[in-house]
Amino acid sequence: MASDAVHDINSLVSSKDRDFLIRNNGDQVKISSLVGKNVGLYFSASWCIPCCLFTPKLAKVYEPLASKSDFEVIFISSDRDENSFKEYFSKMPWLSIPFADLETKKSLKKLFNVNGIPHLVVLDAKGKVSTEEGVDLVVEYGVDAYPFTSQQIQALVDKEAKKMNQTISSLLVSKSRSYVVSSDGNQIPVSELEGKLIGLYFSMHGHKLCDEFTQKLIEAYKKLKEKGENFEIVLISLDDKDENLFKEAFKTMPWLALPFKDEKCQELKQYLEVSDIPSLVIIGTDGKTSNPNAVELIKEHGIDAYPFALKKIEGVDEVSNTKLESESPKPVLVCGAKDLDLEKNKGKVKVSCCSGEMSKMDEGAKEEKLNVTVSCCSGETSKNEEVEEEKPKVKVSCCSDVMSKNDEKVEEKKSKVKVSCCSEKTSKNDKEEKDGCKG
Repeated sequence: MASDAVHDINSLVSSKDRDFLIRNNGDQVKISSLVGKNVGLYFSASWCIPCCLFTPKLAKVYEPLASKSDFEVIFISSDRDENSFKEYFSKMPWLSIPFADLETKKSLKKLFNVNGIPHLVVLDAKGKVSTEEGVDLVVEYGVDAYPFTSQQIQALVDKEAKKMNQTISSLLVSKSRSYVVSSDGNQIPVSELEGKLIGLYFSMHGHKLCDEFTQKLIEAYKKLKEKGENFEIVLISLDDKDENLFKEAFKTMPWLALPFKDEKCQELKQYLEVSDIPSLVIIGTDGKTSNPNAVELIKEHGIDAYPFALKKIEGVDEVSNTKLESESPKPVLVCGAKDLDLEKNKGKVKVSCCSGEMSKMDEGAKEEKLNVTVSCCSGETSKNEEVEEEKPKVKVSCCSDVMSKNDEKVEEKKSKVKVSCCSEKTSKNDKEEKDGCKG
């Protein structure tokens, strides 16, 4: 929860003999240059796997915001030696308190009650804490969370609530209009679209990519109609300059449209977060968005991907990956730089704790019935990761104590692997621990 205290950025991150911060190339930046900016205090360390996972996410948010010159991040390191600090900091585009300034880092951790990492505190332009939950906000909302105020977060929550109550009528009906139009000029009540699968087609006549995809979409649309599918498309034209050109182009299309230059066109573009054209947003029979853009799916699979939902995409991919899944590679848990063999001559599940992703090849252990649940960003796992026929249990929990050597031993039957990497507390084996950002 944000505090009412106001902090002076100069006194907050400076020391008696230092009035600057550093970049990873050694450049010094005066702390006074941050006055009037929103500042994120990023508590992190190279040995912490969730930190390694979160840092790229923060960088993705930082870059567009920093380019506007109103946001900066300061790294407060919990690394245990300067070489580890330098290697980790080399991957960061922001500023840092020098590694040797232990006193300032210690006082900041105490001031903001930092008990675990990664931890991101955001100060507004006046020095007041906007949020101490910056990590969660970046993960959940990305750049949309900026400037991380309670008002902005509430607006995002309200937007999500609106999407939960979304219907085709709430999307297409305006105060002055309750219909869509056909290419022959007829008005079709939006109510007639309720219960149908709808594609909202954002396009612009004369745009090369749009014109090319329109032909593929017409072909797919006609095939689906011939099969009797309960599917309709509504054109959302983003061309608001030439009505005659709009009408001419619309005559070649077999579907419906919002009227030319309708107020809903730009509103829907923003609400549905359409950033590229052509885009085909799929609205399910329940009125909820089932796929934010099915263009590439239709290009690749045509009507085989119908009803164009994300779950259907997974089904299409499974067919093409049958051969890969039958290859049954060996079971390995990869964390940091270490590979842990879970069981000889069994299927292979490769879990990379520093990428947080499993590749399609890695999923080929289905025949061996090995169930591995991993949640590296939140540090949570399901309570009982069951493995049939006395196969080892695997638990990855990245937000408690550090990993010791004993944690890496896997017994042949019903053994457990626990990887815990991110408490501010230390253990006797910390010096022997490998860098969590490597591998």
